[in-house]
Amino acid sequence: MTTSRIIRERIYFILVTAVIYFCFDYFVYKTSFLQSYSFVGLKSFLPAIIGLNFGPYGIIGELIAVTIKARLINQVFKFYIMECIIIVVMGLGIWFLWHVQSITHRIRFRYALNYVRYISIVSFLGVICAGIGARLINETAFNDIFIWNVSMSILVGIPIEIIYGSLMNLDPILPPIYEDGKRITIVDDIVHVLDEKTESLATFNEKMEDLLLKEKVDMKRTFEIQNVAEELYLRIINKYPHAVIDTKVNYDITFSIEYLYIGKRYNPFTIQKGEDDLDVAGLSIIKHRALLASYNYNYGLNKVHIVI
Repeated sequence: MTTSRIIRERIYFILVTAVIYFCFDYFVYKTSFLQSYSFVGLKSFLPAIIGLNFGPYGIIGELIAVTIKARLINQVFKFYIMECIIIVVMGLGIWFLWHVQSITHRIRFRYALNYVRYISIVSFLGVICAGIGARLINETAFNDIFIWNVSMSILVGIPIEIIYGSLMNLDPILPPIYEDGKRITIVDDIVHVLDEKTESLATFNEKMEDLLLKEKVDMKRTFEIQNVAEELYLRIINKYPHAVIDTKVNYDITFSIEYLYIGKRYNPFTIQKGEDDLDVAGLSIIKHRALLASYNYNYGLNKVHIVI
């Protein structure tokens, strides 16, 4: 990934999180729907969820949104500072603590331990925020800050994270954690390189079958996943016969596959001129079975992501 692309991606995260936080925060404030102090309420799930997925870039976006809102509503200065503290403590805290204890560094809620870890972290951070609030605001603010931040992070935050992280299988931003002098990266369930040779596809199918067997996925579902993966591979390799396709696979609630290949822009999810009925039928299979299908092209790199 080039430096300019990384910078644009980070700016995008900042802008998106700023818009999300501002719109939600401002709406809640104007309607007074589930609002306590101006710094806690229904929106209190956002610092933990945005921080967990987007790290410091999401936190910067939230701080920008809070600052704009504070100016618009003439928010009491110490309330503004308290909201900033909550965003930083909850966001940075869960971002770092989650990944320090993680093995794959993916945000998953498949097992009871994941829920216990998440709830323990937000409760611990909620106590810290509440303690600061008791000193900065008043003693009665302790209960409001703790209850709102913890309850919203659990009741609203977990379902959103299940959909965003587990269902869509997207990569979170990682903190700069090092082990043996090397930066830790996200561990994918399968990493494989595909090319025009049929052996590479056969090996890929074997790896997927082994993974799905381990996860106790039935044969019908396994066949559907392999069928979609193969159809998508064929569409790419038919367009670029000599392409080298880096492939990443992850299984959580859903089955996620990413294909990355260098070449001219080619979106395999669209029908091209001159395609025959068999090609169109293959594309129909992909679209029928895909929960999510996205395509991105940047500086010669095609990125195809499909969730089945």
